[in-house]
Amino acid sequence: MAYRLDHIALLVRDLDESVAFLIGVLGLAEMPNPMGGTVIRWIEIGDGRRFHVQAGDISRVHVEKQTHFALSTSDFDAVLARFRRDAIPFSDMKGTPGAINTRPDGMRAIFLEDPNGYWFEINDAQG
Repeated sequence: MAYRLDHIALLVRDLDESVAFLIGVLGLAEMPNPMGGTVIRWIEIGDGRRFHVQAGDISRVHVEKQTHFALSTSDFDAVLARFRRDAIPFSDMKGTPGAINTRPDGMRAIFLEDPNGYWFEINDAQG
């Protein structure tokens, strides 16, 4: 039996604030809700991949940086330049502000935290 990832669902404190971060900071796009309605907002990552966010009680959600959402970009340097220009805080895995992780294979990555405490990795993996 084979599977493919359909989507991921994240519970968020404030739906509008979270969507603003995903679109305004990460540069992702909102897509129409395939189920209709406005209580769930769908975000397109690209290449047919998507996830949705919905408001709820996140008081019991425990998130650490090791549990993160990783996105690859073909222009990592442009992302870094935009984050620096717009004063969007990011760090390496250790938490050093403005630092970049570089793996032994050369892949570079940064981490930033959304308004709910979820961690997003942006990397230049060529997957």
